[in-house]
Amino acid sequence: MRHSIFFIVVLGLLNSGCRKSDIQASAVCNADYADSSYKHPDRAVYQAILGKYQRKGLPGIAVLIEDENGVWLGSAGKADIKGGIDFKPCTVSKVASMTKMFLVTAVMQLREQGKININDKISQHLSSDIVNKVDNADLVTIRDLMQHTTGIYDIIFDADFYLAVLNNPNKHWTGKELIKFAYNKPAVFAYKDTLQKAEYSNTNTLLLSMCLESITGRPHHELLRELVFDKVGMKNSYYHYHQQLPAQVAQGYFDLYNNGSIVNVSNLITGSGNGFNGVYSNVSDIYKFMRALFIDKTLVSSGSLDLMQTFVPSGEEGDIGVGLLQQYKQLNLGHLGVGHSGGDLGYCGEAQYFPSRNNRIFVTLVNYGTNGNTPLKDVYKDMRAEFVKTLLK
Repeated sequence: MRHSIFFIVVLGLLNSGCRKSDIQASAVCNADYADSSYKHPDRAVYQAILGKYQRKGLPGIAVLIEDENGVWLGSAGKADIKGGIDFKPCTVSKVASMTKMFLVTAVMQLREQGKININDKISQHLSSDIVNKVDNADLVTIRDLMQHTTGIYDIIFDADFYLAVLNNPNKHWTGKELIKFAYNKPAVFAYKDTLQKAEYSNTNTLLLSMCLESITGRPHHELLRELVFDKVGMKNSYYHYHQQLPAQVAQGYFDLYNNGSIVNVSNLITGSGNGFNGVYSNVSDIYKFMRALFIDKTLVSSGSLDLMQTFVPSGEEGDIGVGLLQQYKQLNLGHLGVGHSGGDLGYCGEAQYFPSRNNRIFVTLVNYGTNGNTPLKDVYKDMRAEFVKTLLK
């Protein structure tokens, strides 16, 4: 997710009184997997990178890498600075927009079962109240939602949305409440069914979750758990607000005043649980998903996976294009990385699969928000680039 306008109003509203916070002080986590990282020949190099960027200011970092030498896991920094709790590979952290990658995988399974036609117009499944008030909604299809070719206004840029979040930071938003922030807002481009243009919008996946519930008659969070988390064995993954978060969730931080001092913003909840955001996980669970989808191919058919990796050119910084599943990023050294990034007020991360580099995988989670323009945003980007450069050498 992206945003740039909340700074104007946040200072006076940060301490607004609301319901009890969902994220309390972090607890120590305990790994439930066999870790052979000590055998990896590049373990010292990777750990040195972690230490370097922790010293540059990132509060907590976890990384998982797979190459021909096996899997390496590492971490540095704190999950909870005040409590002195270490950020470990088993620490659960918010994956933000990586949520979209999981949701679309569930949708593609339902397509294979004949339960969803992704070429349906969304107007067939949503109420006229929504369709008539969201520009382009009467024209676009479910496929358009997944590959961001709708032109529909992104609520994450909406000033009224941020004011609402800041006035009630722990609110559990419903899709019907959130979509109102897109009412009567002009589309960012005129819709064409020739699929000539893509622009990332969180509203697309919000509408996708609403279509999914209308078509199946089931809450989309149940389908996400049944078709993705449970199927892959992601035992440390949670979909907030539909599930209670565990004690080992990392606090989220941000340089709110842009003065080099980070603030805990864990409980400023920007619409979690509505398709575009809300999954909390750890690097091992995300790795399980990436392997199951791309390498073991146990989640969707080869035909579905090919369709999910067909992309439309995008103007998004760093992207080659946008596909049904994910953003495509040319991270380094001429190798295409397939996956998705995530960013929220206090969290960020990345999951990338490199098919042209022996199916290597890179996953990272950091408990710092990179949506706003602060110096640590570039620190995070530099860390990601250095890890990938080392991985792809």
